[in-house]
Amino acid sequence: MQVILEPDEAWSIMSLVVSQVLDQVELSEEGKAAVRRWRSDRGDATTEMGDLTVSMNESLGTVLDERTTRLIRRKGWYVSTKEEAQA
Repeated sequence: MQVILEPDEAWSIMSLVVSQVLDQVELSEEGKAAVRRWRSDRGDATTEMGDLTVSMNESLGTVLDERTTRLIRRKGWYVSTKEEAQA
């Protein structure tokens, strides 16, 4: 399975997570201001948001790769990628 987020999708996820952090986590006013600054620095179509999108896609891909089992044909046999990694 391959999932790739577009920049606007990554921006939406980032905005949702930041909103939840601001609403659900006990932070000082300085902490809330820092989180808001971080969010505003990653506005839609900024270089920082592009970098965050790349990082999110890399992390998502890594998690999916770790949880996905594939079969690979080796010399007439099918071997699980998890078995191959353990060998």
